Amino acid sequence: RIPGPRCICSNSSAHRLAAMLKRTGLDLAFGEHVYSAKDLGEGRTKPAPDVFLHGAGQFDADPSNVLVIEDSVHGVQGARAAGMRVVGFTGGSHTHPGHADKLTEAGAETVIARMADLPATVAALAEWSELD
Repeated sequence: RIPGPRCICSNSSAHRLAAMLKRTGLDLAFGEHVYSAKDLGEGRTKPAPDVFLHGAGQFDADPSNVLVIEDSVHGVQGARAAGMRVVGFTGGSHTHPGHADKLTEAGAETVIARMADLPATVAALAEWSELD
């Protein structure tokens, strides 16, 4: 429901990402814009910012105008190191009590537990920035 370019930047392998996106039906939403940090080379996985910078570069996007939705502390750290804004997400089955606090401590501006809350969160954050 949020317009604009989007991609996936993950530490998972490209093979696993393709399988999971196909299984969930999200493969069409992202097309070819699915990036595995493992494909970038040794030592470039999160919390390194490399996969996020690579994703932004594919769209010629200024990292400061990119919003990342992230469910891991390493991911939040990597996105922040890339100069991007971050919304933490705790709606996955792997989250635990206190996970939202850890994402916030790592640099997430806010944390949501339901993807249904994302459009309103993006709208609120856009009021304070150049996010489109």
